[in-house]
Amino acid sequence: MRYPILISVTLLLLQTLSCDSGMVYDQYKRTDKGVWRWQDAMEFKAGISDTLSMHNIYIQVRHTVDYPLSNLYMFVHVKSPSGQHLTDTINMVLATPDGEWTGKGNGNIRELMLLYRRQTQFRIPGTYVFTLEQAMRQPELPVTDLGVRIERINP
Repeated sequence: MRYPILISVTLLLLQTLSCDSGMVYDQYKRTDKGVWRWQDAMEFKAGISDTLSMHNIYIQVRHTVDYPLSNLYMFVHVKSPSGQHLTDTINMVLATPDGEWTGKGNGNIRELMLLYRRQTQFRIPGTYVFTLEQAMRQPELPVTDLGVRIERINP
């Protein structure tokens, strides 16, 4: 008789802990064969309906330990539902000067997240298109996945 109650409470607790109430959008896309090429721009379409709250926008990267450099430059293009364009160049530091990876992970893959925009308010509801382009001097890099995450601040 106590087991059904115990199971129900455990499931409710797990469901509550797994909820990410501030997360608005979180998507990763895999690169072709684990290589990010100059010509392989990654596009993310985020549907935004909340025009009142502030948001943080993150760029996410997964790379192999075979990555030959300590940083990763990329172009971030943002297109709003009204057609307005914004382009930024960002630098993700993947390793410290002594060669230690800054991202989390074990084995062959490291993952890190960069705060791209802090306290951003989306003024127009609709689909925002984020396009990530590789901006390094090497035409191919061992980057396995790229992502965009948008979180509502103080949900």
